[in-house]
Amino acid sequence: MNGMPALNLKALDPAELMPLPDVPDRYGPRNEEEQRIYELVMEGLRSGPPIPVDDAFFHELDVLIAKP
Repeated sequence: MNGMPALNLKALDPAELMPLPDVPDRYGPRNEEEQRIYELVMEGLRSGPPIPVDDAFFHELDVLIAKP
């Protein structure tokens, strides 16, 4: 053997073993859920520059969450 541990295929989700279909972007979202996610992502991208996520951001978020 090559020193690698044996892979227990029964422990894996069979869906993760299947290859994903190659869907060209020009086809767009395939269903309503994908359309909703696409629109949310695009809205986020158009909303402006990214917010720096650092300790100060999380502190401010904790303060907002703690407010009644």
